[in-house]
Parts: sequence; structure tokens; C-alpha cells
Amino acid sequence: MIDSRKLDPLNRYGHDVLWWLDRTVRTNQPLAERMTLNLHDHFATSNDKVGDAGLMIRQYRLMRRYALGNFGKLAHGMLHDHAMQWWLDLIGSNKQEPNENFARELMELFTLGVGHYNERDVREAARALTGFDFDYNTKRYSFNLDAHDTGVKRIFGHARRFTPDDVVDLCLNHPAHAPYICRKIWGYFVPSDPPRTALRAMVGAYRRSGRDVRAILDVILRSPRLIARLDDPGFVKPPVVYVAGMLRSMRVPVDDESWVYILSNMGQQPFYPPNVGGWPTNDQWLSTNTLRARWDAVNTIVGRDTLDFHDESIAITGESPAKSLLWARKTTRHPFESRATRAGMARTASTIRPHQSYAIQHEVAERRRVLRLFLLLGPDALVH
Repeated sequence: MIDSRKLDPLNRYGHDVLWWLDRTVRTNQPLAERMTLNLHDHFATSNDKVGDAGLMIRQYRLMRRYALGNFGKLAHGMLHDHAMQWWLDLIGSNKQEPNENFARELMELFTLGVGHYNERDVREAARALTGFDFDYNTKRYSFNLDAHDTGVKRIFGHARRFTPDDVVDLCLNHPAHAPYICRKIWGYFVPSDPPRTALRAMVGAYRRSGRDVRAILDVILRSPRLIARLDDPGFVKPPVVYVAGMLRSMRVPVDDESWVYILSNMGQQPFYPPNVGGWPTNDQWLSTNTLRARWDAVNTIVGRDTLDFHDESIAITGESPAKSLLWARKTTRHPFESRATRAGMARTASTIRPHQSYAIQHEVAERRRVLRLFLLLGPDALVH
């Protein structure tokens, strides 16, 4: 709710971003929502070009449906997804002038990776992908057989009169596909490359399951690598993950339009990836500007009437540094702290002491606020 009105992602500026963030915050299936965001990065499509929030939300629902489901069905769904068709120029691609954008990204980014196809494969696949059309008068999508190239195409050494869905199947059946998608999904959860044993386990489980994403996740979530570096994590949280996690843990609803520009300044707005390659990763998320935006995010949360407090609420006699730290941890819902962070927080609390008897309440209140900010904005909060 914004100003006591429901979110209106189809008609109000920025509400599509808020709509996605709201679903991420309120979900009772956080793994499915996280995988949906991962798939949005994988099949990166931007409304900056599509220009239709309704189509983008339909694409979200397609990704959400298969976030823990069958990747093959999702890949075929993306072929027929109208937002994707506009994004990678499938609409209007015809046998006279086949457009290669979708064919290239299907191979390079969506299913195989670089080095497992050649330019002839792309050109021939582009021919097979012709025929998708849109009537600007009736506003209807269709497959125009007259615009489709029905000739024989040669892709990955196979020759046939391939159709659009045949191209997707050829990519999914390629021996490079399973290792590629397993590495890609692993990379969303673990900052280092998978060991050979883990990769073999993921590939085997994925193939045996008929391309089930859950089979890959089962291996990842059971891997010791997932939690091997909790005291020295190597993953910077993407902005949506960082903000949604804070809002969930602090039990704060998405009821402020400022999250639109805060996420923009942090570098990630759902429905608006920067290019077909998706968003940056890891330490590329952190710069002087984006760190300031994360500071703004924390202040937006702790500055709410329900979470802020007045100096006068502090006992006139003050409180110990340890008690201030206990308060900060409790009001931030006890976020994870590494051993180094816990020791650092205790040292910091002990150094912030009132120096004037008349300012005890103010200085203790400031100590509380500083400690709370460190818990929400310190290294353990930014990484995982």
C-alpha cells in the first residue's frame, strides 16, 4: 500500500519495481522468490525497451512458476514470452531478414555458454526462429507461417526443417547445456567455482530429473561450500536481496515510493536490468555512490515512526555499553555477526561514552543509533 492505495504496477511510475519488492518481502517461499530474481538476471529483459509493464509481469509469473521447476519448460516459455520477443527482436523477424539476437543469446547466455556454437549455428537458428508477429491494429500476437523459413537448416551438425521450439530443444539437448546451467545456478549461491565432484553431482541430478531446477538446488544447499566462509564471506548481496532481507527481518512493509530511487541508486531495479547480460556481481555492487544508497536504505527503515525513538526515552541515569548493544541487536532482529564483527561491535560500544552529565540521554541514544546502523550496514550485513 502506498498512501493507503494498492500498488498499481500497470499504471503508476515505479510501482512495477515496488510490486516485485513487495512480493519478495511478503513471500512465505523465499527460496522460490530468490530463484525468480536469479532467473530474471539469467533471462535479463528490460522494460526500458519492452515498454509494457503488463508483459513484464507476465514474464515474472512465468519465471516464478518454474523457479523451482523444469528449466526446459521455462526455456520454451521464454521463446513464446512476448516481453522476451520484443526484447530480443523475435517480433517481425522473417525469412527475408532473420534477426539473430534471440538465437545468439539463447546459445551464449541462456543455455550453452561461449565456445559451444559457431556463427553458422546462430544464422541457421535465426532462420528457424522466424515467423513471430504482432498486428498493431488488432494488438494481437501470432505466428505467421508465411514469414517463417520452412527450409532445411543445419544446427550443431543436425539438418532438418527446424521450427522455433526445435531450436530450444537442440540447445537443451546439447552436451554443454547441463554443465553450463549448473555452474550458472551454483554461482548465484556460492562465490567460488564448483568443485568437480559437486559439478558432476549437479549435472547428474539435473539430467536424471528431466531438467528440474530443484535437483540442482538440492546439491547446492547440501554442499559444505555453501556455508564454508560464514566468518569471511565472499558475496556482496544484490540490492534487492539486501533491501528485501532488511524489510523482512525488521517487519517493515513496502509502503514508501522512495524505494524506487533507492534501488536505482543502489544499481538494481527489478524489470530494468542494464543489458541482456544481466546485472553486475559481487564487489561490482559496491562503489561510493551505491554505498551511500545503502546508507539511505537503512535510514529509510530506522527512521520510521515505529522504529525511531526520542532521547528522552533513555533512562536519565543512562545505560551500559553492553545494554546498548543488546538493544541494537534486539531491534534489528539479531542479524548474523561473525566473530570478528561481534568483537568489533563490543569495542565500538565501549568507546561511545557520555562525557557530560547533562547529555547522558542524548549520547546513549546516539550510541544505540550508531550500533544499530553498524548492524544493518556493516560488512556482515552487506555480504553473505
